[in-house]
Amino acid sequence: MNDINEQYLNKAYEDFSKEQLNLMTAMKSGGMEDKYKELDIQKQLTQINSLMISILRFRNLRKKIEQRVNSI
Repeated sequence: MNDINEQYLNKAYEDFSKEQLNLMTAMKSGGMEDKYKELDIQKQLTQINSLMISILRFRNLRKKIEQRVNSI
């Protein structure tokens, strides 16, 4: 059984998107007196962005493979 399907990937993307929004909100509202805290949030945002792009690429690859298999 394949647990990583399109719905799972879409849900993961949504979850990371929510976390991204939370981090951006924290950065805006925090005042950022602590420069290290801002840098930590920026590092997290960079990683989340990378994960989100990878999820979309993987989902699209899976769709492409599925379409090719179904057309044979």
